[in-house]
Amino acid sequence: MTTPRRNSVLVDSNIWASATLHSWFGLIAAEARGEWSFHWTEDILAEAVRARRRRFPTSSSTQMENIRNYLMAVMGDNKIERFPTDTTVEYPDPGDAHVHSAAVFGNISYLVTDNIHDFEPLYADPDERPYELYTSDAWLMLAAESAPDTIDSVILQQHEYNTRRASPHNLVSDLGKTSPAFAEYVRQRLQRLT
Repeated sequence: MTTPRRNSVLVDSNIWASATLHSWFGLIAAEARGEWSFHWTEDILAEAVRARRRRFPTSSSTQMENIRNYLMAVMGDNKIERFPTDTTVEYPDPGDAHVHSAAVFGNISYLVTDNIHDFEPLYADPDERPYELYTSDAWLMLAAESAPDTIDSVILQQHEYNTRRASPHNLVSDLGKTSPAFAEYVRQRLQRLT
């Protein structure tokens, strides 16, 4: 087995398709250069944009393009391409073959997906999996533990942006819908930071 690239992260489309998680992961990717390297594939970005388009069918082309452009800016040259499909495993959902195959080919350390139930059965022994599998909540907590200053910076950016909005959202409750443990962490940090 090849050694994974240190702190390399491949984020599945279901994370990028979520407006809340897209914002958090995107800011972390922008702030954490050197701590983590975020990787991407054309397929993952296409799935994320397609999912957002289905949820927001009347959004302008500019809004959809901005999703992709933002991700391209924060992930840059870390594109995984020209990878073969890993035929050594049996896929519960063949639609996830490209995500797993990209993670294997790219020697990724962390695969982050909220569709974890389709990736867990790929290996009978989790120690055989060439990457660590995380939900968004679990990975955000890992990030908070390993790089608290970076996460504090992102929390403050989110808070400042949110307070300038015409109709602010509750950061903690929005985040709690997808990442409850991290939402509680953010709530506690906001009490100290603001």
